[in-house]
Parts: sequence; C-alpha cells; structure tokens
Amino acid sequence: MALTVVTVGVAVTIAVRAGTGQVDPVGLAVGLVSLVLAVAGLHQATLSQAWQDTDTAGLADRLAADVRNREEKARQRLLGGSDRTINVEFTFRPSPAHHGTGAAPHGTLEEVATYYRALRPGRLVITGAPGAGKTVLALHLILLLLADRALGGPVPVRLSLSTFDANRNELDEWLADHLTRTYRLRPAAAAALVAARLILPVLDGLDEMDAGETPGRDSRAAAALEAMNRYVHGTTKGQLVLTCRSTPYVALEGADTWAEDASRIDIAPVSLAATEAFVASRTRNPGRWEPVLNALRAAPDGPLARGLSTPWRLTVALTVYNERHPDGSWVRDPADLLQPALRTPEQIRDHLLNLFLLAASPAGGTTAPYTQLQVRTWLTVLARYLHANTTSARAVAGRRLSGTDLVLHELWPLTGDRRARIVHVLLPLVVWATADLSAALLDDWKVYARNVALMVLGSLLAGFPPWPMPSRLERATARTPAGRHQLVNGLVGGLFWGGLVVMLDMGKVIGPVIGLVYGSVVGLAGGAMVGAGLAGVLSDTPEVRRSHGNASPRGMVRDDLVAGFATGLVVGLGFVPFYWFALGPVLAFGAVFIYMLLFGLGGGRTLALLYNRLFRCGFRGALDALFRPWRAFGPLFRTGAGPALGAAGVRYLAFLLCTRRWWSRQPLPWRLGRFLDWCCDAGLTRTAGIAYQFRHRELQDFLTRDQIHHAPTNDPASAEMPRP
Repeated sequence: MALTVVTVGVAVTIAVRAGTGQVDPVGLAVGLVSLVLAVAGLHQATLSQAWQDTDTAGLADRLAADVRNREEKARQRLLGGSDRTINVEFTFRPSPAHHGTGAAPHGTLEEVATYYRALRPGRLVITGAPGAGKTVLALHLILLLLADRALGGPVPVRLSLSTFDANRNELDEWLADHLTRTYRLRPAAAAALVAARLILPVLDGLDEMDAGETPGRDSRAAAALEAMNRYVHGTTKGQLVLTCRSTPYVALEGADTWAEDASRIDIAPVSLAATEAFVASRTRNPGRWEPVLNALRAAPDGPLARGLSTPWRLTVALTVYNERHPDGSWVRDPADLLQPALRTPEQIRDHLLNLFLLAASPAGGTTAPYTQLQVRTWLTVLARYLHANTTSARAVAGRRLSGTDLVLHELWPLTGDRRARIVHVLLPLVVWATADLSAALLDDWKVYARNVALMVLGSLLAGFPPWPMPSRLERATARTPAGRHQLVNGLVGGLFWGGLVVMLDMGKVIGPVIGLVYGSVVGLAGGAMVGAGLAGVLSDTPEVRRSHGNASPRGMVRDDLVAGFATGLVVGLGFVPFYWFALGPVLAFGAVFIYMLLFGLGGGRTLALLYNRLFRCGFRGALDALFRPWRAFGPLFRTGAGPALGAAGVRYLAFLLCTRRWWSRQPLPWRLGRFLDWCCDAGLTRTAGIAYQFRHRELQDFLTRDQIHHAPTNDPASAEMPRP
C-alpha cells in the first residue's frame, strides 16, 4: 500500500509537469503501466514463493532424488569403484539407560534397513573400530531406505558433524543451513522440511569433533549429543542415525553423555570366513593370496590378522597388491605382508597406506597426470590443514572450520584469516580499473575517477562477506508453475532495474522520461532473458531447479563464475543501443565486455543484495529494507547471504593466488578441483555433498604424521617419495 501511495504521488507530480510540456504523455503512460506491472509481478512472486516454501512433500520428493544420485556415487567411490562389499556383522550394545526399543541382538549389513525400521523411535548409533565400515553401513542404510521410500516420506541426508557447533546453533538450524548450502534450497524451504521432520539426519563422524580419543563432558562431541537429545518430534525424540568410533563413544557414556532413546550397534571385526569370501570376490587370482590366508588361519589373533581386521584395510591391501604393470605382470606380491619387518598392526597399516599412495600415481606411468611427489605434497598440505582445524577447534568469521570437509570456495582460511579476502578485494578492483581505462581516454579522468570510486565500493561489497554463497544458471520453462514463477521474477527484476538504474544513469543525457521509457523496455527485455533463459539469477529460486546430484563439488565454483559472466552479458546487451548511438558499434560491444567483467568478478553483489531485499522478502520486508538499511545489510555483510553472482568463484581464485610457491609455504595446484576429482577417481578422496573428503580418516591422519616409520620395501618408487 505504501508503494502504491508513492507511485501515485510520483505520477501526479509528473502529470502536473506534463501540462507544461516538459513530459511526453506517451512516455508517461508507458512508465505508469510499467510501474503497475512491477507491483502486480511483485505481489504474484510473493504469493508463488510462499506456496513453494510450504510444499514440503514436493520438496522432499525432489530432494530424495538428488540425495540418491549423490550417495550412489559416494558409495561406489568408497568401495574403490566396486559394488562388492563385506557383509559385516554387528551386535546390539545397550546404553546405560534410556535406550531405544525394538533392537535385535545381532544383524548384518544386508538387513540393516529392516533392522532400523523395527527401532522405536528410529534412533540408531553405529559404532566400531577405525575402518570397521561405519560410513559404508550408513550409506547402505540410506540407499535401502530411499529405495523403499513412500512419496512425501522422510529423506535420509548424510552430514559431517565436524562443522557442527552446539554452542552456536541448535540441530534444526544447522540441518537447515546444510540443506541450503549443499542442495541449494531456499532457507524458508529448508526450515520447513526440518520442522516437518521430513529430514532423517545421518550424522557422520561424532568422533572427529575432538582431537582426543576420550572426550569428556566439556567436549564438542558431548555438546552435540545434548543437542541431539533436544531434537524432538512431537512427544518423542526425533529420528536420526549417528556414527562414531567405539572408544570415544564409550568414553562419552562414561561421562554420562549418550544419545538417549537410541539403539547402539557395534560392528564386529571381519571374520576369517568373510575375509576369504571378500578376497575371492575381489581378485581374479585368489591363489596369490593363499600364503596370507594361511598365515591368518595359523594366527587368527596375530598382528597380521589385527592389521587386516577391517574392511578398509582389506580393501587397501587388495588394491595395492592387485596392481599390474602395462605388460600384465604383477607389481607386488601379497606375500610381502609376511616380511619380518611388519611386526605390529600399526606397521602393517602404514605399509599399506604408503603403498596406496604409490599405486595412485605409479612412477614412470603415462596415465597419471601428477607425479608421486606432487600427489604426496598437495594431499599433505590439505591433510595438515584439516588436522589443525580439529586439534585447535578453529573458528573463522563465526563459522567452525571442518576437520574433514574440503569445500573449494571455503578453503581460503588455509592461507590465513585475511590474506585471501584482501586479495579478493584487490583482484576485481585491478581488473575493473584496467578494463575501464577507456572511460578516461574517451571522456575525461574525472569520469574515470568516479567510476574507480564506485569500483572500490563494489569490490568491498564483493570481498568483505567472509562466506559468499555460489549461484547457478539453468534453463527455465513457462510450461510449469515453477518456470512461470521464474519468468515473472525475471521480468519484475528486469523492469525495476531497467527503470531505476538506466533512468538514473541516462536521464541527464536523454531526459528522465525518455530514460524511463528506454529503461523499461530494456529492463523487460533483459528480465525476459534472465527469467526464461537464465533461470532467474536475480530472483534466485534454487528449490525449483533440477537435480544437482551429478555435479562435482568443483562445479559449484564453475557455475558461480558462469552466473556472474552471463549476467554481465545480459546487462551489457541491454546497454548496446545507447552506446551504439552515443559512441559507435565498436565501443558499444566493448561496453558489453566491461559489463561481463564487472558482474563476472563479483560486481553483481550489490545488485543481488538489493534485489533480494526488495523483491524476495514481501512488502513488509521491502519497507524495512528501505527505511532501515542497517537491518537489511548488516546481517548480509556478516554472513554473506544471498547470491554473490561470481563472488564465490572469485574468492576461490584469490585463494589459489595465495597458495603459489613464491608466496606460501603450503603450495597447491592451480586447478585444485581437477586434482581432487582425479584423487576421487584414484580412490584417495571421495565426495560428500559439495565437499571433498579423504577416502578414510586413517589416510588423512597418515599424511599428517611427521614421519613414516616403516617405508615399503622391494619398491623402487618408494625412494622418490618424501617423508611427511
């Protein structure tokens, strides 16, 4: 209503001036019609968005398809590219008090979904020794539950607990934030799913929240368990699945802290029969393994048996000892595991992990794009960064840094708390100032100085928020309600910015009314391109986009840069007619290039922040943003909320600049995402949502140690490897 009153007042003022001949009546009519369309579009967009945010059943169904795509690939990579796994057994372990009901005394991996469905109230804790297969068991449970999920039912979503800080957030808030960041749901939609308890949290890695093996009541893990105990659904505890190593969880129980109303199962060591079956299923020449199997039969409790007692160790052993030369001969003999130098389970572990790194990038090989030294050095830098986050419980700009997750556009604290952010501010400023030199050469230096001042402001807006969120472009269609909603939002946004920005910029040159008419036409055209062709970059409706399950984590950075440059292209094309007549065709398309740089390097943040506050928060929020700007922009500056239109991608580029050898003692490759993707294919890392993780925590810890006590023998390539 207030917006309508302002509009009528402006219209009356212009109409009075029209009687003096200063205003073109046709232009006035077009401008008023455009304003009416803008108000109507804003109202329709608000109603449509409110409906979509409350359609929790539809949101859950789309999310389930995305989760299934992601976790199928994660499971395959976790198993080393195979679909064969060990059917591990587990035993029910009652809690000291207040444990769940319905748990059978024993179970296996293949029947874990049936086991879980019998639990009341659906809270399960999975424990076991390091490498026992806790994550694989949780992934197997997720996929089985998704396979039999009813429409509109809960969606199991796996999360890494290493970033959860119970002193800052409740579990509900953290779950909603994860859905927003990883699956690109709107905050309102994510909160609605969590509130309806349509998310089944699968919380991985309680033991990774603290550095020690025996966390107490004042530990982060204990605080997380208390938050889980406060997570309720109606009159009962909310459903969840939790994984943790046995030793830390028993220590927490000793400190009178555990997951209440939950059933704990403990994964048993791999039996000899299961080992023999696994070797037979994963190798084409089981006879090569007979000496090892005979040693296991002779000493079932010996160092070799304890060193190979987990699915992870067995998988690593089969991987490194089944490697072949190009001529088909075997690179290594499994009998090397029987050498006298390997006297303890820890020595066997280090022996296998070192060979595992060697096998990923063979010496002299032509298929591996990286040398053994590069692989070892770069992975060690990342492993030590994660280790430091865990041991120091490091927090930067209000966010707890993960001890397991490597998110490309959030890795910048590796170089320090400020360095990458400063480079982020300077990088677009230098590029913009260079690209805009034409303003000084064609006009005058005063215009250039004004532009540089605006560039400084835009660069600060782009680089100041600590955690920019990436945006993404996709095609939209007007055949569906979601597509029509995107189109309306694009038209409204284009009309608003065309009428406001273009009129203010060109009004003094071509007159305010002509500028308004021209801006309205350009805005509608640009808004149609954005809304229909680019899926509403400014409107940012991620919950209606297609599944992102097939995208790699580095796609987040790539998509963000594409969003920035494509938006700059749209805006630049809208200014072509003006620059064509004012400066000529060559300079007109040169202006398009400048706009691409401006938006591609994060310059669209100002536009995106204003748009989201004015056109995505309803009338009351719009008025609050207009009259109390500190409320609108204070939280955005602190959290970096809202689409950055390239800012996340630029932050990643700034981070890579800060890891050059001439500037940093922690070198990383220029194409870090490509390297980590290769590591996933080589079995060294895996993906979890938008993050990379080491294939196993034992591998991460192995790389952080100062020395490798037992280098592999009979392997000439081992001499090339540095000792961390």
